[in-house]
Amino acid sequence: MAEFHHRYMNTFVSTSGINPPDAQRVFDRMAAAEQRYSRFTVNSELSRVNGQAGQETPVSQSFAALFFEALRFYAETDGIFNPFLGNVMRSIGYDRSFEQVDRHHALRHNVPPTAKQSSFAFDLEKQTITLPAEIALDFGGIAKGWTVQSAAQSLLSMRRPRGLINAGGDLMGWTDSDHAHWTIDVAHPFSDHQSIGRIAFDSGQLGVATSSTIKRSWSDGTQLLHHLIDPRTGLPAASNIIQATVAGPKLLPCEIYAKCLLILGSSQGPAWLAAKHPELSYVFVDQSGKITASEATNMPHIRVVFLKQIDIP
Repeated sequence: MAEFHHRYMNTFVSTSGINPPDAQRVFDRMAAAEQRYSRFTVNSELSRVNGQAGQETPVSQSFAALFFEALRFYAETDGIFNPFLGNVMRSIGYDRSFEQVDRHHALRHNVPPTAKQSSFAFDLEKQTITLPAEIALDFGGIAKGWTVQSAAQSLLSMRRPRGLINAGGDLMGWTDSDHAHWTIDVAHPFSDHQSIGRIAFDSGQLGVATSSTIKRSWSDGTQLLHHLIDPRTGLPAASNIIQATVAGPKLLPCEIYAKCLLILGSSQGPAWLAAKHPELSYVFVDQSGKITASEATNMPHIRVVFLKQIDIP
């Protein structure tokens, strides 16, 4: 089957092994998610919730479901994944679509508060959220993966035997033993035309997510800034990992834990991830260009090949 491509949520979305009507179903989900969860759309549901901070705000069923997932991972990761960083993102200048970010925006030294310092209320039955006045949500670290995973699960429920949905490197694929395997290239941190290795699988489901401090980074004239915030400091993560990829049976945990691995760095991240989710595999690139990959024995249906080192520009 042909591949189909479209741009949503500030990234390119593609489908493979999926017929045109199913591809349109995927794109419709992505378009709806962009309208609902974007920080950069004035009339999005997320902007409305943030604009009514301090008040009890009714939300849609989909918004409540995603917020519930965000809170689950917030607790599970001990706050390393934090969906309450909207004002922090503004403080580093990431207050608009990335290509429009002010490259000369000076980093503020008075870090805005996060939800750890404040209280919020979420009534799942009433579908209402009450944010403290100084807090803003940011679903940039979860909405894309959640939407891709939901789209894939919808097609699986329709008994589609094979497919792959890729949203800027956050992807989920599936296949049965009667169909060809999938081979997924893992991005090179400094090149759109090279890879650092590949993952192949020939049965079941696989989610893969990559986070990088390089792809969406800029300088304010004195220091390099990027969009992956360490919630412990309120500043761009400063670990020794520049790119992390996590693979597992579903996409959403991979998206969350790729970011957490990158934030925690090579000294803490691997053991922490293994304790939290031993079923997940990872590969990361550090500041020296060294590539470190976990053992893939926890997912016997996949095969991985990675370089050992890359040159750092």
